[in-house]
Amino acid sequence: MSILSDYVQAEAEKKGSPPGEWLTDIAKNAGKCQFATHIGRFANPDVTVNWQAKIQEKPDEPYVSTASAKCQTDIFVAANYLATASLLQLQLEDGKTFYEHLQVDDSQLRQEFSQWQLNYEQVREDLLAIKSYEVPTATDTRLKQVYFPVGDNDYHLLTVLPPSSLMQEVRMRIRKMEMDAREACEKKSAKYGSAHRRIYNLTQTKFGGTNPRNISFANMHNGGRSYMLPAIPPQITKRDVFLPKRDFFKESLRLRNFANLLRQLHGRYADKRNNMDIRQAARSIERQIMEVILQQVYVLRQQAKGWSDGHKLNRAQAIWLDDKYAEIRLEETEWQKELADRFARWIIDTYLFVLKKDGVELGDGELAALKKETQEFIKEDLRKQ
Repeated sequence: MSILSDYVQAEAEKKGSPPGEWLTDIAKNAGKCQFATHIGRFANPDVTVNWQAKIQEKPDEPYVSTASAKCQTDIFVAANYLATASLLQLQLEDGKTFYEHLQVDDSQLRQEFSQWQLNYEQVREDLLAIKSYEVPTATDTRLKQVYFPVGDNDYHLLTVLPPSSLMQEVRMRIRKMEMDAREACEKKSAKYGSAHRRIYNLTQTKFGGTNPRNISFANMHNGGRSYMLPAIPPQITKRDVFLPKRDFFKESLRLRNFANLLRQLHGRYADKRNNMDIRQAARSIERQIMEVILQQVYVLRQQAKGWSDGHKLNRAQAIWLDDKYAEIRLEETEWQKELADRFARWIIDTYLFVLKKDGVELGDGELAALKKETQEFIKEDLRKQ
C-alpha cells in the first residue's frame, strides 16, 4: 500500500463510504478551495481577501519574504471543505504533494486510481479546479491599510495581508530546532552532545480560538498555533572608527561584508541570457553594494571635521568623506569623475578577487557602464544633502 492508498482508505472508512465514492465526492469541492500565501482571515475571521505570491521567485532577495524563502502554499478554505484541501496537500513518497502529481498526470497515480473503479479523468479535472493565483479586485476595511507616497500629491494604498506561508514555515523550522535541541540534551539519545541551536523569548499566538479550522488549511494543521520572533534592537558594542590614511576602498571596506552580494552578482554576470531582466538584476545588486559602501561613508562624515588632515587620501576621497569639505562637495563636480572611476574599479577588482578563476572577465564597455552608474549614485547622495 502507498501513502495515497492508505490515506484514501482510512478517510473513506471514517465516512463509511467506498474509497472510490469518497474520492469522487471530495474532488467536487476543489473549486471551493483557493491556493494562497497571504490570507486575510488571520487578521479578521470575516475577511475573504487573499493573495498567492510566487514562492522563491526571487531567491537572491536580501530581505525575508515569500518570494525569497522556501515555504509551502497554504489553502484558503471553509471548514466543511478541509478534507479536500488535506487531500491536495498530502505529501507522497517523493516529497511532492498529491496536487503536484495531478498536475503532471503521473502514470503511477493513474494506476493507483484504477483500484477504486472511478473515472480518473473526471476526478482529476475536478481536483485541478482549485483556484490559484487569484488577484483580489478590492481590499477590505477590516484589514490594515498603508498610505505609501509615490510622488507629489500621489500615493498607493497598500493592504497588509498576514503571510500565512511564512508563518507556517517559521513554526516548522523552530519546531525542528527544538526537537534537535531536546535530542542533543537527552543522554539516551544517539544525538546526545551534538551541536544545536535555540531561539529564546518566543511568543506563541493562536488563531481561530477553539476552532482553528475556520482560518486556513495550514492553521488547522498547526492547531492554530504560530510563533512570533522577538524584534528587539540588538546590543551593539561600540567600536572605534578606523580612519583611512591612503585609500578608503582598500582600508575601510571589509570583503566579508560584500562576499554574498558579489556571488549573487556573479550569477547575473555569468548568465548567458543577455536580456533586460538579467541586466536589471545585475544593476540592482550593484546598487546594493554601493548602498553598503555608503553606510561606511556616512560613518566617516560623522567624525570631527578635518580628520583627513595629515592623511594621504587623494583630494576626491577627502572631499567625499570629510565634512570639512562639505561645501566643496556640493559646489565642485570634477572630483566626482575621479571617485566614480575608483568606485567602479574597486567593485570589478573585488568581484574578480572573491570569485577568483570563476569570475567573468569584464570588458571596457562594462567598466564604462559601471563608472556611469557609480557617478549617478554619488550625485543622488549629494542631492539628499
